[in-house]
Amino acid sequence: MRKLITRAALLLALVTACYFGWRLATGWMLLFLVPHGELLGTYEGVEVRSDGMGSSVRGEYGYEYECVELVNRYYVKVLGHSNMTKTGHADSYFWEANQKGLIAHPNGSSVRPQKHDILVSDGGPEDGSPGHVALIVDVDEAAGIVTIIQQNTVVRADFIFRRDVWIDTLQLRTVDGDWFVDQGPYPIPIAGWSRLPATP
Repeated sequence: MRKLITRAALLLALVTACYFGWRLATGWMLLFLVPHGELLGTYEGVEVRSDGMGSSVRGEYGYEYECVELVNRYYVKVLGHSNMTKTGHADSYFWEANQKGLIAHPNGSSVRPQKHDILVSDGGPEDGSPGHVALIVDVDEAAGIVTIIQQNTVVRADFIFRRDVWIDTLQLRTVDGDWFVDQGPYPIPIAGWSRLPATP
């Protein structure tokens, strides 16, 4: 009986080690070991970072490293727009876009999304959710794909492992001249996209 218990324990340890090894080798990280500010990628000289387990540190462009912090930093450094920090949650980048010097286009509008647009996910101005923002970095109309970069978006495999999703693609489709970006696997619907007025 003791040999059977020992073999079962060894088998369990081997399976657990293999599972951990596979998760770590395929880009997953232990929930409690994700460092705040870890570099995830870079786009046009702007770094995309992990917010780790969350942070209350307010930087020059917002709370580090929330989704709006990336959008603010990109818009200042790459597009020369005024810093939009302390002007509202992510949902305000759509519902209050004009107060930030932006023009909002609803999902399903006749205006196609384009590079540099802020993609805003939110259920509505009264839904009680702060929403989420991502930055559109490419629109491939022929393939029907929008590529986005973002901060503070995490996929959990289980109660132990997580992966930061800093770059992703979403389906783009047109129906009778109106443009739609599908929310894909994300839980919050896409309200629309906002952009600088000088952008056609």
